[in-house]
Amino acid sequence: MQTFRVVLSLICRVVLLGIAVPILLGDFPNHKLPYRFPPEWTVVTVCDGLAVIAPLVRWRKMVFLAGVAALGAHYYYRHSTPLWDLAYMGVAIMFVLLPSSGRGDGKKKRQPNLLR
Repeated sequence: MQTFRVVLSLICRVVLLGIAVPILLGDFPNHKLPYRFPPEWTVVTVCDGLAVIAPLVRWRKMVFLAGVAALGAHYYYRHSTPLWDLAYMGVAIMFVLLPSSGRGDGKKKRQPNLLR
């Protein structure tokens, strides 16, 4: 069961990256930086960058918070909610609600006493 949870967590991380990268690359017009950095471009790009980095972080709630920040920035500055953002939030909610695998939590597992 532990292996299934780890594989499911890895699949969610890959899907989140696959959704977040096109959102981030969509903000770069012709793959060049604008002459002046308008605040809206900077905020939207930073929030999308956080959405790309968040699945790589160990803390799962960061994925949800980065998704909310990107969703809010897109709605505030562009007055629309892209479908990619909604898909990211759906996968992020599912990822956060997954039970943890218990690996690497720092707790020592109790070893059975075989010398009895």
